[in-house]
Amino acid sequence: MFDDECELTNEEILELMEKPNPHGLEPFGPDWEKEMDMHPLFMDDVPQEVIDGTFERTKWPVLASHLDMMYDDDEDLEYTATCYKDDGNVEYKKGTKEGFIKAIISYTEGLKKNCVNEELNSQLYCNRAAAQFSIGNYRRATQDCEKALEQNPTYVKAITRAAQAQLKLGNRTAAIAWCDKALAIDKHSKVIIEMKVKALQKLKEDERNARKRAAQEAKEQRKNTILLEAFRLRNLNLFLPEEDDEETAEERDARLLDSLKCTSHGHVTLNEEGQLVWPVRLLYPEHATSDVIRQFSEVNSLSDHLSYMFPPGGDSPEWDPDREYTLPKLCAIYHAGNDRVEMDKETSLLELLTKHNIQIITGVPTFEIYVKGSDSYTKNVLSGS
Repeated sequence: MFDDECELTNEEILELMEKPNPHGLEPFGPDWEKEMDMHPLFMDDVPQEVIDGTFERTKWPVLASHLDMMYDDDEDLEYTATCYKDDGNVEYKKGTKEGFIKAIISYTEGLKKNCVNEELNSQLYCNRAAAQFSIGNYRRATQDCEKALEQNPTYVKAITRAAQAQLKLGNRTAAIAWCDKALAIDKHSKVIIEMKVKALQKLKEDERNARKRAAQEAKEQRKNTILLEAFRLRNLNLFLPEEDDEETAEERDARLLDSLKCTSHGHVTLNEEGQLVWPVRLLYPEHATSDVIRQFSEVNSLSDHLSYMFPPGGDSPEWDPDREYTLPKLCAIYHAGNDRVEMDKETSLLELLTKHNIQIITGVPTFEIYVKGSDSYTKNVLSGS
């Protein structure tokens, strides 16, 4: 237990809080997320400003003190750079993200000593590349490998790391070039040979996939051309919003095809017999429900589908417990603005679309289904409301 003499009054506590921090450190402020990111323990990555040495040391005192706490500026530059390299190696071998980030910071501090030992500098760059690689910074890793090679052009480990980084980035050709550079120095390296073989296999796979994509795109283009011609021959009323007077015919066609494919109900296709097959939506306003027929050929009629959906003597939907919906009693209505036009259930979909100039919105012809004589039919159809 503390003695009473040691206890502080509320006034004394407030007075202490108002005094400047003797360590020069301010509490976390409104930019606390940035402060956390600049703390060695919480970094997800090493900011470029830390690597460049351009970060504001007075603004991020915790990071600055971390960088300064081990070695004095008075020590020999090469010795200090070597110590930073060794510290980085210790952190790197921990195999954790925090360790890799601390290793990058240590290698960076070693490089900032600007010692004249080119071999040491090349090792620092190559080691930093390894740490950058380990946290997924493959471009930075490649850049560090290039810096290492400026100090030591025959540094095979740096060339190998650059090849690995380029493979991770998906740059097969660049990876092969790096492998060739390494093999020119060590033609028997099993690691390099295996990496080059892997890169060549990936490159062939990429080329094969590119040919497949090109063939698929050409096939899709042919299908689209035939589909657009089918629309024109039938003179269909396809809704296309936001028309642009300056767009080309090709741009308009592409926009039309995109608009037809943006529905969750599927989209119109052309079957092997040259018939358009549509997704068709049937609305039942009296019950506030709907159905979607995803494969409705233009040669079929509404009766063809309604007779299947509401078979005589068959099961009725849950929303029709009284079995009011039977084919003879049903009528199909196209709702165009304030007008409601009754459709002939026995007529093919194509004839309905063209005869009544039905506007097809988002590629889905839509009809309302009523029971003749019902209250909803009288109110919405006969009265025209």
